[in-house]
Amino acid sequence: MKKLSILFLLALTLSMSANAQQIFGPGHHIVVYSTHAVDTTVAKPHNKAVGLIRSAGDTLIAYINRAKYTLDIAVYDYVEDSTWYEGGYVPPIHTAINNAYARGVKIRWIHNASDSSKGFVGAITPNYGLALINKAIPTLPNPSYSGIMHNKFVVVDGRSSNPNDAIVWTGCMNWEPGQICKDINNIIIFQDSALAHCYLIQFNQMWGDTVEGGNPNTSKSLFGPKEKNITPHNFYIDGHYVESYFSPADQTSNHIISTIQSAKGEIDFEMFTFTLQADDAPIVTAAKAGISVHGIMDQSSLGYTPYTDISNAIGSNLLLYSGLPGYDANSICHSKYVLIDPCDYAWNADPAILTGSHNWSSSANTVNDENTVIVHDSLIANQYYQAFHADYLALSTASGSPVNLVPICVPLGINEVKNIDQVTIYPNPASNSLKVTLNIPGSNISYAVYNVTGQMVASGKLDAQYVNTIDIADLSSGIYLLRVQTSNTKEFTGKFVKQ
Repeated sequence: MKKLSILFLLALTLSMSANAQQIFGPGHHIVVYSTHAVDTTVAKPHNKAVGLIRSAGDTLIAYINRAKYTLDIAVYDYVEDSTWYEGGYVPPIHTAINNAYARGVKIRWIHNASDSSKGFVGAITPNYGLALINKAIPTLPNPSYSGIMHNKFVVVDGRSSNPNDAIVWTGCMNWEPGQICKDINNIIIFQDSALAHCYLIQFNQMWGDTVEGGNPNTSKSLFGPKEKNITPHNFYIDGHYVESYFSPADQTSNHIISTIQSAKGEIDFEMFTFTLQADDAPIVTAAKAGISVHGIMDQSSLGYTPYTDISNAIGSNLLLYSGLPGYDANSICHSKYVLIDPCDYAWNADPAILTGSHNWSSSANTVNDENTVIVHDSLIANQYYQAFHADYLALSTASGSPVNLVPICVPLGINEVKNIDQVTIYPNPASNSLKVTLNIPGSNISYAVYNVTGQMVASGKLDAQYVNTIDIADLSSGIYLLRVQTSNTKEFTGKFVKQ
């Protein structure tokens, strides 16, 4: 049995005490968590991520306890039996729900119908926890004509007149023992009234009615392939662009593809079920273009075309998750996200995270009820990268070949200054030569080119009065960092791709 790296164990130890919930503050209306350890060595200043090791259920309860008026819940499966499936501790979520109802909070609950009722063996989503909640709380399973009700979201006080009350909890975590205590999952929480209203529009479409706490109207409720694209999709939260989509009405796969295609230098992803070839094509194309791609797929995706395609394209950069020896050995990689340019070194990059309940499968795209968000924000992307880095390092270490991605994200410890008006590099990707134009005063300007391991592979002088040409014909294909330094030690850095 391979030992986990010291770095990973340190991150795990620090994260074990992360029961305290982050709070929203001025200019901070998006909070993210990982259910596994995070690696804050790749954190941007004052931007450390939080791993809720076996305590995500307690954090969920804290948000339920915040509810003053309404709780609208759409969750695939809810089980509090600690012996069920993978096993693990689940706090008394039902107590928080029942207490909310007792203090006058109006609650509605949509869940996936028991799989046994649809002909599946074993009832993968028994929703046993529903038996624990107050019988007066109305619930609604999805109908037989739809796929699965795979959403994982809660809207807290979505209609409150105080915009600071409205909360959307989402991500990929089901309310189950293994999901909370063992599996790799991510949670993202928004304090935003507009996004909360968007999620309520989708909830009401499935519920068939808009009455707070009222019973569903099954004659008007729409699920799966019958749903309509009626929700807004574009939001600005803390000044950052956020996109929202619901499957299958919003053709989410198209947005997954366009998001991947926006990458300028780096793509990192974790996926549970990855079976739709259309979603793997842009990753393969990006890898062939020299973009740095690293990924983790759950073993449930083994044997499908995307695993073969991406494995052929990026080789050992694709890791297969089948648990970690000595740490959640029987767990699954249940996250469903892709990170775009999380290291933010390309001057024209748009760091983003796409996440939610949507597996990259045909069913998710065409018949299941799913929710997806895309957040264009370098700090949120960096927090997801801290989780990805920890997972990738732990998994590669456990396999006997540790891979530390730090040089790719924070090469040489440079604090970059992105200013396209002062330093421009093109074309990107480049083949034989790189053009550099400068709008920097001074005559003693130098440059250096580094590979992803931090090794200098080229250097020289630049002239601010001309278009400079750097010969890169002899460089191997891949990602490189260009550092431009002035005589007063001011630095500008940017990534480029050598084809």
